[in-house]
Amino acid sequence: QTAEEAIRMAFLGHELACQIGQEDNFFIKLEVISDPKYLLPDPIGTLKAAEFLVKKGFTVLPYINADPMLALHLEDLGCATVMPLGSPIGSGQGLNNLANIKIIIENPSLIKRPIWEFKNLPERELTPGFDKAHQNFILKIK
Repeated sequence: QTAEEAIRMAFLGHELACQIGQEDNFFIKLEVISDPKYLLPDPIGTLKAAEFLVKKGFTVLPYINADPMLALHLEDLGCATVMPLGSPIGSGQGLNNLANIKIIIENPSLIKRPIWEFKNLPERELTPGFDKAHQNFILKIK
């Protein structure tokens, strides 16, 4: 998908939320994935869509590669948080980007508005190949 398609889906999602009485719901998990084979997030499209949606009043939660600099740029745009990729979707590799994810979390600029934190898991569970059932729970909302 493109940034334009993601923006269109955000507005359609908001319209649906309004239909069920959630007029104040402007939360959007932003995923711009233009790679159909590996399902990797498109950093340029994500940045473009995030900038537009933040300006329109959305609370943007972008799905990104574990790129500390991209995370910083998205924060500067006004994104509420970032959701970094641990490894390619469906690869079963666990967290193979742990070092970059830790940089994102430990960056003082990125934690001035702390939203995400590492769950208190034993270190063995934070290494590549840990139980896949826990993959999606490494980061949690405070």
